[in-house]
Amino acid sequence: MTEGRLDGRVAIVTGASSGIGNAIAATFGAEGASVVVTDVRREPKLEDEESVFDRLDAVDADYEYVELDVTDEDDIEAALETAATEFGGLDILVNNAGIYFQNQAHETPADEYDAIMDVNLRGVFLASKHALPLLKESDHGKIINLSSIYGLVGGENSAAYCASKGGVSNLTRQMALDYAADEINVNALAPGIIETAQNVEWRETDEELLADWQASTPWPRFGTPDDVADAALFLAGEESEFVTGHVLRVDGGWTAR
Repeated sequence: MTEGRLDGRVAIVTGASSGIGNAIAATFGAEGASVVVTDVRREPKLEDEESVFDRLDAVDADYEYVELDVTDEDDIEAALETAATEFGGLDILVNNAGIYFQNQAHETPADEYDAIMDVNLRGVFLASKHALPLLKESDHGKIINLSSIYGLVGGENSAAYCASKGGVSNLTRQMALDYAADEINVNALAPGIIETAQNVEWRETDEELLADWQASTPWPRFGTPDDVADAALFLAGEESEFVTGHVLRVDGGWTAR
């Protein structure tokens, strides 16, 4: 059997049933990691998207599923307990779960703002907080957070989302400082326009917005979840040992302008 880049590692991926999380979990499993797949639902959001469990089965990966709401500390503790009891510990935490609502600041309901901040930012904080004791015991501790191009630059009609992802980017840098002495790498990914369930309705129905996205992406296509998963694999592996506090842009050049 070919040696995988993550052989012997244990990973938790939040929001792993669909899109980017699905691709990351499947890629990690294919590279030899044992994966705790967590999400609020088992099935992918798009009917034509392959189940993460089928993808993991296809490569004979070890995995467990835990239903997890990242705003619920008991759910987080259950996922960590699964990693510890089923696989012996934790090496990699991928904070991928996220939601998106589109509104300008003056039109954003307070409960919508709170929901985005709870999942996108507070969820990253809570999962990291509870995972760090296990990661300190690992020889390969990694935290990979999902930020966004909108965590680096502003985006129209996305006030709450931009606030949440900007927080993720800076929380990443902050935790990288605190845990460098423990040799825990803390990095983030900043995807651009990635073809997922989160934006499929706009891609299929809003021609003006689609044209704007295409004009803002110098690379001649949008990204795929696998593009982001490949970047996550780099941050999860030994090749990135001296990389910490970095927000890696996977955006086809969007933020290079």
